[in-house]
Amino acid sequence: MEVVAGSNPVAPTIEWICWFPPRGPETRGVLVGPRIRGRSVTDLGYSLASFLVRRLPQRAVDPLAHLISDLYVLAHPRRARAVSRNLAWIWSEAERHGPPPDARQTYRAFARAVGDFLAHEPREDGRGVRLSEPARAALRTARRSGTGTVLVSGHFGPWERALRWLAAELGGVEALAAPHRLAAVNRFFVEQRARGGVRTLCSSHPVMTALRTLKTGGWIAALVDRPRRKPGTDGIVPIDRGPLLLARRAGALVIPGVSRFAADGALEIEFDAPFSLDPGKGGLELSQGLARIQRFFDAHVRAHPTQWFEWRGARSFGAAG
Repeated sequence: MEVVAGSNPVAPTIEWICWFPPRGPETRGVLVGPRIRGRSVTDLGYSLASFLVRRLPQRAVDPLAHLISDLYVLAHPRRARAVSRNLAWIWSEAERHGPPPDARQTYRAFARAVGDFLAHEPREDGRGVRLSEPARAALRTARRSGTGTVLVSGHFGPWERALRWLAAELGGVEALAAPHRLAAVNRFFVEQRARGGVRTLCSSHPVMTALRTLKTGGWIAALVDRPRRKPGTDGIVPIDRGPLLLARRAGALVIPGVSRFAADGALEIEFDAPFSLDPGKGGLELSQGLARIQRFFDAHVRAHPTQWFEWRGARSFGAAG
């Protein structure tokens, strides 16, 4: 069973431009071959970026991140057009007035999220983390239940930073994540999450490990907006049902969550009310749970379209509209 169709945080869009052909064998996950453009960032690249994010003053990091993301948009016009089409479609779905945002705004937001992930600790800028009262109530309900809980989210805003915040609140969280194809890069991601109290389930049997965690009252986090989408599926954000099947099998609660950057730079986290997938005990059917998550995610994306990091053409998935 494919539990999560997510990807490692920064793998989808950041690429390493190699100006000189490699002269030696492959080392530490470095890709070599006849092509020199569009190489994936290696663990060395991520480590260097993390070092710069932690060492440079914030007034230097933000403009640099904007410059890099803008250059990426210019260098990848086809991908930028796909993102811009998504934004225009979402803008129309939300019946918003005025011109829609463009791809550059999404890539800039993504660069900020990457910077937050690469920083070992949250940036001390005084802006903090904010939750609405309904979100606090939802989190409180899930914690007081004493049962295992599956947090389902997507590539929304600074999701890794939000997960790190939740891990600090709960004393640790485990995350299901698809491994990077390069082992060295995957180790970097796992170690980076671990610094924030997030343990990545990367054993040979992650589903069984997750079940044990849930049955002992633990929390599992999974990104559910990267499934193999079936044609004709309704809604904006595609939803993978795998984590819900996991929750049902473990008798765990499901709590949907989203995150975004506020205008002042603060991290804003929103949770929907938790639910179980046991209709016999007042819970929801699987289809009802999926529909509820769909409504919650779609409302978030309509309100904050530039902070959903979807790089493919959403309308080609068969989404409504």
